[in-house]
Amino acid sequence: MESTQLDSEDSPTKFAPIVKEVELRDHFNLIYIVFLFFGLSGLMPWNMFLNFSFDYYEMYKLRNGTESTWYSSNFQYAMTISAQIPKLIFTFLNVFYSTKGDLTKRLIICYSITALIIAFTLAFTYIDTVEYIAVFFFITLASIVLLNSANGIIQNSTYGMASPFPFKYTNAVIIGENSCGIFITLLAVITKAVSSDIVMQATLYFTTAFIITATSVILCALITKNNFYMRYGIVGDETRTDSEASDEANGIDLIVVFSACKFQFINIFLLFFVTLSLFPNVTMYVEDAQDSFIPKEYFMDLATFLNFNVFAFLGSLSANWVQWPGPDYIFVPVVARFWFLFYFPMCNYFPTRRRFPILFQSILGFVLSQTILAFTSGYLSSLIMMYTSRLLDEPHCQRMAGMIAAFFLILGILVGLGFSWIIHIIVVGG
Repeated sequence: MESTQLDSEDSPTKFAPIVKEVELRDHFNLIYIVFLFFGLSGLMPWNMFLNFSFDYYEMYKLRNGTESTWYSSNFQYAMTISAQIPKLIFTFLNVFYSTKGDLTKRLIICYSITALIIAFTLAFTYIDTVEYIAVFFFITLASIVLLNSANGIIQNSTYGMASPFPFKYTNAVIIGENSCGIFITLLAVITKAVSSDIVMQATLYFTTAFIITATSVILCALITKNNFYMRYGIVGDETRTDSEASDEANGIDLIVVFSACKFQFINIFLLFFVTLSLFPNVTMYVEDAQDSFIPKEYFMDLATFLNFNVFAFLGSLSANWVQWPGPDYIFVPVVARFWFLFYFPMCNYFPTRRRFPILFQSILGFVLSQTILAFTSGYLSSLIMMYTSRLLDEPHCQRMAGMIAAFFLILGILVGLGFSWIIHIIVVGG
């Protein structure tokens, strides 16, 4: 799909075109596919940790034999906070570091760091850590801090790279991010079906992440040789004068960007706040107490992770063809999603430990509600990220808007994850 409603010069929209498409085309959609891949590979390592954390860390590596430890019981919350705080910090710093020129150099460095961390993690699958669980716990958290510091720059820079392109390229990043979850969830189901050996599963997980990350390094080196990428990604930005670069350093561009895009920044924050308040730290602990149509051993993988990731992917994909509501009214569905903050904790969430009665016992209702949560997360996030950069005329301001939007996205994730802990305390107790 070469053009969309927002890209059309005849469309009566207030969004300004970035660069008039004439000579150059994205042949075979190669650059579009690369942005899809960057979206997938940017989140792949973290999603590996997230999806595999319960089986590998909580139920295996951090246990003393078959007995749980303080480290296994508290790993989920320690992991998410260790991941998101450094990611947020480095995303914030990346906004203020000059956005002039080619961002692929940052990506090459950060992807290389990520690959080394994955290799380090893979090596530990063959090391018996039962005698020093505490040391392994903090080594793992340190790895997660480094991984997500690099990942923050990767995610932020990728959105910055995509922003000056036609809007479908920004959406390609989001589609890639959502397809990452599908890929990993299917990998989890397949590995459980093929082998019950947790070490074999871990090897497959982390080797796959390493290969995909290494491929991203190669693509970063190759993408700058593509004429279409050069036209949008580098040449348009390098026309800036030294005075413009100085203005950016003085914060003038920031004022312009915030003035134009502040409501979309709020929207993206609220959207991900609601999503991450519930998924996965609440929804993964909703149990099937009725022996429903989903086998118990696959309930979490299918009803929670695969369900969410598939429909978040479909939601972001749908935004390529349907852009409704517009930027002035998109806050309405964003705010409406706050209903889920009440609904999911009142489902079969920790049924034997909770302090409040269960109000919504239907497993089908839970599955359908999670489908809606996921679809709206993917669809609305795509629209908001598309709308944000189109509120500005200058390519370097559009790039900065994309990077700032990524910062507020990650801020929403962090605050949402923190709020999921508050939900746990309210419903279950400390």
